[in-house]
Amino acid sequence: MSAPPRLLATTDDLARLVTEVRAAGRLALDTEFVWERTYRPALGVVQIATDRSVAVIDAVTVRDLEPLFPVLADPSVPVVLHGGGQDLDIFAALMGAPVRGVIDTQLVGAFLGYGLQVGLTVLLERVLRVRIKKDQTYTDWTRRPLRPEQLSYAREDVVHLLPLHDRLHADLVRRGRTAWVEEELRALEDGERFAEVPDEERYRLVKGWQRLDGHALAVLRELAAWRERTAERADIRPNFIANDIVLTSLAARPPASLEELRQVRGLNAGSAQRHGRAILAAVRAGLDTPRDRWPEPPSRVRRKGPPPGLAALLRAAVQVVAEREDIAPEIIASGRDIEALAASAVDGGASDELEVARGWRRTLVGDTLLAIARGEVAMRYDAARREVVSGPAAPSR
Repeated sequence: MSAPPRLLATTDDLARLVTEVRAAGRLALDTEFVWERTYRPALGVVQIATDRSVAVIDAVTVRDLEPLFPVLADPSVPVVLHGGGQDLDIFAALMGAPVRGVIDTQLVGAFLGYGLQVGLTVLLERVLRVRIKKDQTYTDWTRRPLRPEQLSYAREDVVHLLPLHDRLHADLVRRGRTAWVEEELRALEDGERFAEVPDEERYRLVKGWQRLDGHALAVLRELAAWRERTAERADIRPNFIANDIVLTSLAARPPASLEELRQVRGLNAGSAQRHGRAILAAVRAGLDTPRDRWPEPPSRVRRKGPPPGLAALLRAAVQVVAEREDIAPEIIASGRDIEALAASAVDGGASDELEVARGWRRTLVGDTLLAIARGEVAMRYDAARREVVSGPAAPSR
């Protein structure tokens, strides 16, 4: 597969490629895009590899990628990516539905001792002894014509993914971890991950919203919705219109005039001039919101903290299992999960709802963590085995 990739520039080319993919039964997928200022990523090219060929779709020329959607939505056709979160986001937005049959080699690698976010270059070198260059990462993929070195880079990013998956999958089978990985991969297809946030909920994405009260939150809700609509119309990132600090400042101390608005720190003169009246209208709409329609402020009930050292003990237990099983510890339990589990030991929270207490995680270490948190299991260092082990807790006196 050393020939240069085909560059597809027509809808007919794309339709023929889809037929080839269907016949092959699986594909590797990657994208190259630019997203410095635009509201959504500006897609440049889409790379697709089968076991026999590689093609680069010119997404600037072929703007309608719809012929590709049915095969990406078919769970019987595996789609192999590496660190494909943004690729999945892009296609979910274009398709209006998630990609199915997803296999992310970065996630698979975390179950085989390669680390949580291992890069493709490192993983290919360690698994296949293949070296690729990453010298076109910051090129402008929307400019035409595409240069030969760009096409070569695009090919290298996708051509090795299917052989890489085959090697990793064989290792998963040997270690008996295919069911664990399958559980995680299907979570990548959860439609809720790609659902659009309603305008009335945008304020919850504004950094610092939790510090505001109900009336100020009503103002922030209007401002956040206005900013999002304005950014989408102008095809620009929301923070280029007004950043989060500006929005929370406006909500906490609502300006009543254009002159007051110009005094707001962080809002440049151009934005105040261009958007001033719209900002004041959003502020007024928030101030006029009836009390019974104010957003609920976040709970400020101070919970009793976990016992000193419990979270560290739980982290140690996770680390022991991670080293024993050669799995990235962050895949087993996030820091937030561990803190929540430790806190539940004190306030009687529903620990069974935590991710670490469900599915393969519970079988692997979750039950042990729950027992440690409840004081039913102790940990100690076994000098003979030279490892940390757990066992029944000593009876209290």
